[in-house]
Amino acid sequence: MIVSVNWLKKYTSIDVSIDELVKLIGSRLVEIEDVTDLGRQYQGIVIAKIVECAPIEGTDHLNLTKIDDGGKTEGVSRDENGLVQVVCGAPNVREGLMVAWLPPGVTVPATINDSEPFVLGARELRGVMSNGMLASAKELDLWDDHEGILELDDNMVPGDDFGKTHELDDYLLDIENKSLTHMPDTFGGIGFAREVAAIQGNTFI
Repeated sequence: MIVSVNWLKKYTSIDVSIDELVKLIGSRLVEIEDVTDLGRQYQGIVIAKIVECAPIEGTDHLNLTKIDDGGKTEGVSRDENGLVQVVCGAPNVREGLMVAWLPPGVTVPATINDSEPFVLGARELRGVMSNGMLASAKELDLWDDHEGILELDDNMVPGDDFGKTHELDDYLLDIENKSLTHMPDTFGGIGFAREVAAIQGNTFI
């Protein structure tokens, strides 16, 4: 059984570190086989808005975009309006779109467990500088769709952390199912959260 720590927090406060929480659950509740730091995949990814988008002359699919990240990303080149240039070849790229921007220095989530993870940089493409990339769902390791960049809700705020906004700053606890055999109430998420609240001495919401 996989349990999300962010999900647990919806039902009880977690006021210890992840290591302490794992130790507490392991000693007082059930055995934890593995812990996945999901948030590690999404560090540094920023929500941005495409302010300008125009085809790059001499190419059949590349566009030069200028994006607004709220000016929050440090160490990246900007134009006189504070916008950042990113080259994008996705068929759905267009002005006004809210996107997930991976700035230079960020690792593409889908490659993070590869032997050689793909760390983005600022590089010249077809004579123009591109800073990082605008990512598809597949590149973000969300689902298997790489036909275009991921389109975010219009109410997103440029500069906000993509992982935190989408509750991906999470830890996933892999529970050993056999240890739940005599605790049927913990097979459900709410029951498990109730037990976690109890072993911490916290209120179950």
